[in-house]
This record gives sequence, C-alpha cells and structure tokens, in this order.
Amino acid sequence: MTIARLPNPSAALAELARLTLSAGIAANPTARACSERLAGRSLAIETLEARFVIHFEAGAVRVDSGTDPADATVRGSPGAVAATLAGGEDTAAILGDAALFEDFRDSFRPRLDMPGRFVFEDIGDIVRLGAKAAESALEGLANALRNRRDP
Repeated sequence: MTIARLPNPSAALAELARLTLSAGIAANPTARACSERLAGRSLAIETLEARFVIHFEAGAVRVDSGTDPADATVRGSPGAVAATLAGGEDTAAILGDAALFEDFRDSFRPRLDMPGRFVFEDIGDIVRLGAKAAESALEGLANALRNRRDP
C-alpha cells in the first residue's frame, strides 16, 4: 500500500501568501506603498505546523518557508493568527517590531470605500468568513499531518 505524501504545509502556505500579497500589491496602491516602505524588512507567520517569512521589496514581496529570521513574527494557533491578521481579535503573539506588523495589517486589509465614505459592514463579515475558512483549512492540514505521523 502506497501512502500519498502530503505537501509541505509551510511551502504551500508560503506560495498562497505570495500569490495573495502580490495580487494585493498590484490592485491596491496602499499595499504597494507599504511594500515600498517596508523594503528590506521581513515578517514571519508561525503556527505549530507551519512557518513562512514575507520579505518585502519595493513594489513586491518574496515569501519563503523555513527558519529565516524576521523583523516581526506573528505566532499562534491557525485561528489566532487568522483573526489577528484579519484585524479582529489580537489573540496571536506579535514578537519583534509591532509597528511593522501594524503597518502591514493596516495596508493589506481589504477595503471597499464607496462615495460618501460609506464602508459596507458586509465586507467585515466577508473578511471574518475568509479568516474562518483559512483557520479551518489550516486546522484540517494540521490534523492530516498529525494523523499521518500517528498511524
């Protein structure tokens, strides 16, 4: 019987983060300006099962899995990290340069500004739903890895 190998969760999440952040930089002038401000700096996202580091470059990001040091680190359970990144509850630990993390979170957070400066509350609900979906996916991957290790 052959057991299919699961992808490295850190590498898979790093690629997903790179694609998402690159799309944000291309579509959002605020995110692009943030990547320029933070050029040469880095932010690690860390859970028990996965870790990746976002390296900021002017107008771009590079994301690597592994143990590279970072200027700031967001560490916690997948749910805590997702909630903290979404701007909900700050339940994950923020280590190192907290101002770097705040700049990143504020600049890359999705916004929908309408005439008259109205912002739909539904957008917040969508972001929270996306955070819950990411949490569920990360927890499912972590459980699959645990079950694979403990036959």
